[in-house]
Amino acid sequence: MIPATETRSKRCDALEWLRGLAALAVCLGHVRALLLPPLRSGDYAGWERGLYFLTVHGEAAVWIFFVLSGYLVGGSVLRQVAVGSWRWSDYLLRRGTRLWVVLIPALLLTWACDQARGSGPVITGGAMTFPHPLAADAWTFLGNLLFLQDMVLPPFGSNLALWSLAYEWWLYLLFPLMVLAARSRAWRERCLLAVLAAGIFWLLGPRGRWLSLAWFVGALVAQRRAAPGARGLPGPRLLPWLGLVAALAAALAAKPYLSSSFPLLAMPVIVVATVGVLWGEAGRADPLPAFAVQLGSGSYTLYAIHVPLAILALTAITGPFWQEPGPTRWLVVFGLTGGLLLFAQGWWWLFERRTDSLRQALTRCRPLS
Repeated sequence: MIPATETRSKRCDALEWLRGLAALAVCLGHVRALLLPPLRSGDYAGWERGLYFLTVHGEAAVWIFFVLSGYLVGGSVLRQVAVGSWRWSDYLLRRGTRLWVVLIPALLLTWACDQARGSGPVITGGAMTFPHPLAADAWTFLGNLLFLQDMVLPPFGSNLALWSLAYEWWLYLLFPLMVLAARSRAWRERCLLAVLAAGIFWLLGPRGRWLSLAWFVGALVAQRRAAPGARGLPGPRLLPWLGLVAALAAALAAKPYLSSSFPLLAMPVIVVATVGVLWGEAGRADPLPAFAVQLGSGSYTLYAIHVPLAILALTAITGPFWQEPGPTRWLVVFGLTGGLLLFAQGWWWLFERRTDSLRQALTRCRPLS
């Protein structure tokens, strides 16, 4: 999930659209995994293969999120450091409000959904599995607030999608430490910053270190795009988007043969294709329809709340469509995804929409330095 954002005037509508599509892919993939057997099981009719293709890109969508986050947040860090306007206090306030305005309500909503569902195990008809009992104690809640899920503690309750937010937060801290350490002329300051960066890099673990590569690539693209003389890609605007679709299709086709090596081999392909879209779209002022921009604006909210809501909704759904191939179960998959998308837009209006106003209020409350 990418909670990164810029002010509306600096946004590129096409990148908002890409971010929204990635969040929708994660949501759709989770709903399908809650209801239907995995693609490799073969427990479906031939006509369903095309629908499976639309719903199995959640892992690749997370990689796209991290490239976009590196591009937006990492690029902002590089620009501020370059012109001498960098301040840790402003940066942490911006990043903290961006994450917590959505995360705190999402954790409370997760608790409410899990309480309403009951204390029994999460029963699904698909490939997605949940521990029993769920980790829903106060320490896990606090650990998720401090972005320690998936590294020290499990995600809170049934909201397994929260795992990526922890890596996002620590990369927010790691990257400026690395940039400032490289630019510092005081060896003591450089050593301190390097030690802190090394500690965070160790905390990330193998999964986070791998994801950090996608994030750093996004930041590198932002730096290169800001260089004098940088130009867009030649050829039709649609080509980079078609390249990303082709990369997703190739990764899906190769996945059964790559086994445990899938992320190692597939992620660079998806990252390169995403870079193509970034390079082709950055700097364009072409507006997109409001619904496309809004899908991106509410993408973080959708990502943060969809799993517990989907599980709660599925507790009321029973029937043979869980096991038998047929159109009914796909109607449930797409219908529930649409309902989650609509609910997320209302939740966005309640909380995420107010991020900037909350940040401004907190800025005014800070003591003058």
